[in-house]
Amino acid sequence: MKKHLKKYPLFLLLFICTLLLTSCSRDPKNFTCGNLTVTLNKTFTESNHSGFDLYASSENIIFSVVEESEENLEFSGYTISGLKGYCDEILSLNNVSSDKLIQRNDYYYFTNTKTISGAKYTYVHCMYYGSGSYWICEFVCKTKNYDNYKDDIFKWADSVTIQ
Repeated sequence: MKKHLKKYPLFLLLFICTLLLTSCSRDPKNFTCGNLTVTLNKTFTESNHSGFDLYASSENIIFSVVEESEENLEFSGYTISGLKGYCDEILSLNNVSSDKLIQRNDYYYFTNTKTISGAKYTYVHCMYYGSGSYWICEFVCKTKNYDNYKDDIFKWADSVTIQ
C-alpha cells in the first residue's frame, strides 16, 4: 500500500509538468512583415535569412514569407491576372502540375516533397494577395512528421491576414 502512495505524487508531478509544457508551447505568437501577420506559436523564433521577408523556425517546422509587389512583377515582365494567375505562374516556374493547386478560404496552396542530404521534407506553399502584393508563405517539415503537424500548419495558414 505504501509503494502505491509513493508513486502517486510522482505521477501527479509528471502530469502537471507535461500539462504546463504542452500548454506553453501552444501559446499563440504573432509574426509580422510589412502588411502580413501570421499567428504561429511561441516555439517559433524569428531570424534573418537572405531572400525572405520573414523567416521563423521551431524545432520541427520552418516558416518563411516572400512578398512580390504587383509593380515589381510587372517591371520584371510578368502579366499577372489575379491570385489564381499568380499561382499558375508559381506552379509553372516550379514545374508543378496545376492540378495540385487547391483553394482554401482566401488563398491557394500546393504541397510537394524534396529530398535534401538524404532527408525527405514536405513543403506547403500558400499564396495570398493583399495590399498590392502577392505573398508566398511556406511551411517546411520532415515528411515523417508532416501528418503530426498538418492540422497546425493549416491553422497557421488560415490565420494569415494582410492589411
